[in-house]
Amino acid sequence: MALPRTHSALRFAACLALAATSACGAGAAQPVAPTTPTPTHLRLDERANHTTVSATVGTSVVITLHSTYWSDLTTRTPDVLAAADTSRVTPAHTCAPGAGCGTVELALHAVRPGSADITARRTSCGEARRCVGDEGRYSVTVKIRE
Repeated sequence: MALPRTHSALRFAACLALAATSACGAGAAQPVAPTTPTPTHLRLDERANHTTVSATVGTSVVITLHSTYWSDLTTRTPDVLAAADTSRVTPAHTCAPGAGCGTVELALHAVRPGSADITARRTSCGEARRCVGDEGRYSVTVKIRE
């Protein structure tokens, strides 16, 4: 069945309009290379132990260790990675007293480019169990760039 002349003319005009907009827009759209966003908040825990991580100036870094046996959670380079406050111990009330349940947390702020070490130590690695080898040492190096 042949279409009436008006339908053919409308279809031709629609195709022409589509072709024109496609051709005009073809040179305007440029592919954009994917970028990896730099986090402004960096959260670290025991899985980051003995690693090096990257951050930029202005990044907040929060270390959370999941045992109240950890102590001396600190950075020795406050001019590069400054502590927002002293470390905070939050005991969990879901286990027996003295079992070490809870967290030790330290919030830091990347101040300027450089390298900063975050460290902590513990002597007990469980109820009545002394730490052996590296179990009692936590360290992370943070490399800060502009």
